[in-house]
Formats: sequence, C-alpha cells, structure tokens
Amino acid sequence: MSTLSISFDGYFQCRLATDPDPSNEQRGISGFTYSVAGETLLDPSIWSQAKDIEAAYKKKDPAYQDPLRSNPQFDIKNIREASPDYTVYNSRGIGILVNKVEVDGEIVPDLDQKMKGALCRFANRPESNGPYKGPIFEGRNQITSDGDPDRFTVNPFLFTISTPDDSKTILSRFDPLDFDHPNCQLYKIFPNEKVDRRLPYQRFALSDDGLAQIGLTSDDLNTYFENRMNWLKGKIVEAEAVNKPALAEAYRSRLYAVNFFTQATGPTVLANRLLSRIPLRQLYQHSIRGNSSMLPVPMADQEFFGSYQIDTEKEWKILYYLGQYDGDLMAGWCSGTLDIPLK
Repeated sequence: MSTLSISFDGYFQCRLATDPDPSNEQRGISGFTYSVAGETLLDPSIWSQAKDIEAAYKKKDPAYQDPLRSNPQFDIKNIREASPDYTVYNSRGIGILVNKVEVDGEIVPDLDQKMKGALCRFANRPESNGPYKGPIFEGRNQITSDGDPDRFTVNPFLFTISTPDDSKTILSRFDPLDFDHPNCQLYKIFPNEKVDRRLPYQRFALSDDGLAQIGLTSDDLNTYFENRMNWLKGKIVEAEAVNKPALAEAYRSRLYAVNFFTQATGPTVLANRLLSRIPLRQLYQHSIRGNSSMLPVPMADQEFFGSYQIDTEKEWKILYYLGQYDGDLMAGWCSGTLDIPLK
C-alpha cells in the first residue's frame, strides 16, 4: 500500500492568556500576554490563516493602522508586526502552507506543484468546542494536562487542506478524543488515557532545528527581545510624528510588556518566561481516525487528486511540531507531515 505524504509549515496565531492568569482571562493581567489598544479581547482560539482572522475581526481601525508597516497582513486586527530582524515572520505572516508532496518518499512533481502553497488549517468543530471561534490549546491551567503547564492538546482536532487559492477544501478529517462520544468536551472525558494519545510526544526546551526554521540561532536569543524593544521605541516616535497617538499607545503597551517580562523574570533563556518560549518546541504524533458516523465525515476531493485515490476509511497519521511561540506577537511556528494511505 502506498502512502501520500503532505508536508506543511508556517505561523499560527493564538492569543491565549498565560499563567498566572486563569485560562479564560480576556485582557491579560499577570501573565506575559496582553490585549492592547486597538485589539479584541484575548481568545485562546488557534488561527491557521490570516484571512480567517480578518474574516472574524476585520481590519484594524484607521487610528491603529501603521502606514509604515512591512506587510499588508499587519493591517488586520490582532496581527502584530515584529522588529525587522525577525524577517521570516514579517515576510510570511500568519499562514500554514503545504511545502512538499511525496508518495512513498519520492516527490511527485505534478501533485507537488499543484499543492504547493495549499492552505492547512486546524479548523473548528463547535459541537466539541463550546464558545470558541477556533480549536484551542486545552490546558485549563494544568487541570487537563497532568500538571505540566506546556503539555496540552489541540482540541478539537479537525485538520483540513484547501487549494492554494482557497477556492475549495480538498482534504478534511476529524479526530475525536473519545471515539464513542465525539461531541464530548475534553474536560468531561474520563479516563485520561483517552486524552494521552493526543498530548505531546516529545518536548525540546531548546530546539536548534525549530529556531533554524524561523531564521534564528541560539546565539540570537541573547538580543532577541532587546531588538524588539529598541524597534518598539522607534515605532512610538514614528506614530507620534504622524499624529497617531492611539497607535503610539498600542506600541507603548507592547514595549512595557516586553520590557517587564524580559527584565524582571530572569537573565537566562530558560529562566525568562517570555524568552523561554522562543526555543521551545513540542512534537505531536497521532492518528486521525474519524469516520462516516460522525460529522464532518472524512473527505477527499478525488477529482483533485486524480489517479492518487485517497483512502478515507483507514486511519491517517499526522506528525507535527508546535513551538517558537512569541508572547509579544502571540504567534508560533508549526511544521509537520500528514501521511495518508492510498487505495
């Protein structure tokens, strides 16, 4: 049996409250993530595409739009710009995209070219997610994560891939935590073994591979947020110079948060609450096993894939990394591979 392997990478956004704030805190009080002027309240939803953020929250109000921003994405409400040294983020923005397609380990030129840049999403399933706009990192202040503040699952798990122009979905499959109760929210699931298969498989506190994917090295960490603070100071001056006091205040709030959580919480990378998340990366590895008895049913656009006939009855396997989370940008890096059996 042959296997279709679809590799992907890109930035996701998650504007979640962080300890010691409660998991449902909406503004940010004592954690290192804050909602600033011109943004909506915090929401732990995971966003895989900038266009979905824009559809949900629209553009920033004119008072908060920066005429000198480096990427049009930064006109979208809640999406923040980084200092110029973070070139990978500023150029790519939010968006997880397909970067390679193989069959049995060999690149398939026609399908690879056809799918390059296809949009990958951790999509939402309201039946098992309560009030949130997207899937969330389900931790509830360590209640559902075995006491580990970083060990939590993406829930609900509905993975989809759309064509590069996003005109149609070509792959979609849901993975229930509790196979017998697919609509059950995580905190109601017992025993914990049902959740364990979706928790991180490995954790890397200082991942050089993860840093390399976002254009950084471990040596860059020494000045990472120093560069951000210097840039924010300049942006405050620029905003005031063009008579945008509201924008200046938003930059000033970001500067305060970055300064406080890089200066007051420890001088080293792993002791610094904000900086320690940049090199952190977690590996997830599990099957996607939803079937036709639960919605949405497994879906593959056989016309799109042509002679490569997708098997939607056998389990799909997915391996993905999540990490390199920047608490100022409230965005992190995702990379992975979806393995699908072919008929």
